[in-house]
Amino acid sequence: MTLNTITASANPFQFTPKIGSQGKTQFSVTNTLANNEKEPSESLDLSAKELRQVRELQSVDKRVRAHEKAHLNAAVGIAKGGANFVSRIGPDGRQYAVGGEVSIDTSAIAGDPQATILKAQQIQRAAQAPLDPSAQDRAVAANAYALEQQALEELKDLMVLKAQSVNDGIRESSKTQRVNELA
Repeated sequence: MTLNTITASANPFQFTPKIGSQGKTQFSVTNTLANNEKEPSESLDLSAKELRQVRELQSVDKRVRAHEKAHLNAAVGIAKGGANFVSRIGPDGRQYAVGGEVSIDTSAIAGDPQATILKAQQIQRAAQAPLDPSAQDRAVAANAYALEQQALEELKDLMVLKAQSVNDGIRESSKTQRVNELA
């Protein structure tokens, strides 16, 4: 599964309407922030349609980054790095995140079913952390649940073996004690 922590800035774009040379309404877009750093302002002439596209891309970018951040925050210790984003260039020339993933370690912890159970539960929480888990997120959570159930069975088997071993030790000790009493 793939789950980062990049905080999208509030809206760094300022939109100013103006009438273009052919009588069409155009918008001057000023971007004062990029990559969360101040940059020199630049203006672009965008049509109303392009402006809607920019606003939609900003909205998608914000949702994608929040989604991946939720995964990453819940995957502390099992994440294999930050988020990877798929981006699209908007009509304003800026890149917007339109998809993303955070890779996490979903393997069992060999020889330690209790640790595997805890890890599987964390994987489930990380997969389901966003408000709107994707189909991939739900599949990862289901696989983690199966891993947890497998580790629970392994733990039960170990506990049964341990109990049998203890009982065998008690029986052997009782036999030895009776033999010593008879002697």
